[in-house]
Amino acid sequence: MIKFGGICFAACTGTALGELMHNGFLSREDVNRLVAEAGLQDKPWIEFDRDVFTASYNRLPFLVNHRLDQHPKFTFEQLFRLCKRLPPNQVKLRVGKVPDDTDFDASLERFNQGLLLEDAIAHFEERQAYIVINFPERDPEYRPIIDAFLGEIAAQTEVLEPGLNWYATYIFITAQDSVTPYHMDREMNFLLQICGSKTVRLWDPFDDAIMTPVQKDRLLSDRDDPRPPYQQSFEAKAKIFELRPGLGVHHPFIAPHLVKTGPAPSISLAITFRSERSDVWTDAHRVNHRLRKFGLRPIPVGTSLLLDRTKAGLLRIARKTRKAIRAFAH
Repeated sequence: MIKFGGICFAACTGTALGELMHNGFLSREDVNRLVAEAGLQDKPWIEFDRDVFTASYNRLPFLVNHRLDQHPKFTFEQLFRLCKRLPPNQVKLRVGKVPDDTDFDASLERFNQGLLLEDAIAHFEERQAYIVINFPERDPEYRPIIDAFLGEIAAQTEVLEPGLNWYATYIFITAQDSVTPYHMDREMNFLLQICGSKTVRLWDPFDDAIMTPVQKDRLLSDRDDPRPPYQQSFEAKAKIFELRPGLGVHHPFIAPHLVKTGPAPSISLAITFRSERSDVWTDAHRVNHRLRKFGLRPIPVGTSLLLDRTKAGLLRIARKTRKAIRAFAH
């Protein structure tokens, strides 16, 4: 247990991000290479309006145009082949139609209904299958493709918020009328629609009526706790985006969302990523969560960047001290 200013930070004050995520970490050199390679392309895959990006990135959702629907590797045939060659733990299945307020983290297991991959592929629409490919960038054929997309995003984000340092992607292959239940990611995200249509509802992560500071602190601190739940009263505050092939939408950090597929099968790609600033916010939320356990009422994250950095810095010192003590003990 480490003490700062009279507050004790036990070993559970925060787990390093690397212990929670897959190995999609990026060095400064990695990011520079991706941006440089993106600049060499004859035509970008994703089109950004610089003024819109500058005004809204990581604060408000906004639409982007893209050409992924023209890419030969993002057809049903090619993606089903990818599903079959990936390790089973990277391909998750369930039926598509579930209640809006279903617990997102439990939905894949709860609504699997004995669905197997071969069955889901052979009877995709009949079984109304919902397939998620986790981390397609681990596949040698898809890694350079996704690197190109990420480089184009990084070329934009690094100007406003330097320090992109981690990413993961997910491909959603969903039958008609499928639902991705209400939830919030712990990263930023671009959701790009490739085939079919989707209605995306997004909520303001800074609206305390949607997510309280206490809920946000817990969300970023304890992954075993349920995410903040959906309430029907939220509907009036949703920003609604109708996605079709060639359109995508930006999700700011921890922005709650709910997604529904249209009347035809759908393919979409989610590119999630973190930055030095989002890591500061994450660690500041973890400190606040710990302070609340001592009966204190900390200033909410996002009120002061200086205060957020101070909290994150204290937590990181505590982590390093803990690691040094463990290393010495061994």
